Amino acid sequence: MRRTTRIQLTRFAIYAAVLTLAGLVVGTAAQNFSYSWQWGRFFGDYSGLLLRGLGLTLAVAATSLVFALPIGVLVGLCRTAQDPGARLFGFVYVELIRGTPLLVQVMIWYFVIAKAIEGVVELTSFSAGVCALSCFTAAYIAEIVRSGIQGVDPGQMEAARSLGLTHTQAMLHVILPQAIRRILPPLASEFIALVKDSSLASVIGLEELTKRAQDVQGRSYLTFEPWLTVALLYLVICVLLSLGVRWLEGYLGVGQRERAIR
Repeated sequence: MRRTTRIQLTRFAIYAAVLTLAGLVVGTAAQNFSYSWQWGRFFGDYSGLLLRGLGLTLAVAATSLVFALPIGVLVGLCRTAQDPGARLFGFVYVELIRGTPLLVQVMIWYFVIAKAIEGVVELTSFSAGVCALSCFTAAYIAEIVRSGIQGVDPGQMEAARSLGLTHTQAMLHVILPQAIRRILPPLASEFIALVKDSSLASVIGLEELTKRAQDVQGRSYLTFEPWLTVALLYLVICVLLSLGVRWLEGYLGVGQRERAIR
């Protein structure tokens, strides 16, 4: 039997064992709680609310990612810049954002910053949530970018400079393309975390998936059905993201170059 086939069979066996164990846990919990499951009522009356919440969750996460990526890359470049002022800015930004809880930042954006700029720009719960998630995620992306850049052989920069490229040109055309291959896996983890972190926007009234689940529970008095469904939806999103990033890694040849070097 080929090694690849054995690995695939082992994975399927592990997945089957995990699903079986999960089913046993759920079944045992249902018996111990003496809970009357009402899946028919839940899907018949309230599934539409969760689907609308799911759409808003995806919109918040995607919009936040669009803003977080360029901000994170810019701050990451500042962290590795030659200018002391740029390095200080990157350091302060990263430490300030990472040193405070995301929940607090969401509240500050909606209840403090939104009120401070009320006469200039109106921040809705959606835009405030996007701003908080973008700034928060950008700090972690910046550290990922910084580590990726520093992981490239310093001789690459020296060689590029010896060919007449400026520091900026060498960073854009030589260092960053190599760093991207290294930072894809940790970026994938950060994207997944962003989707799950979007649930914190529910505290400012944004009717995303978690908020909708709270509404469904309050209306229907169903305890487990909405939250199990929400957990499954988040799991499906995260698994799809992981598979997408793995495909992208294979398309870009991430990992193949390292194995060739060895």
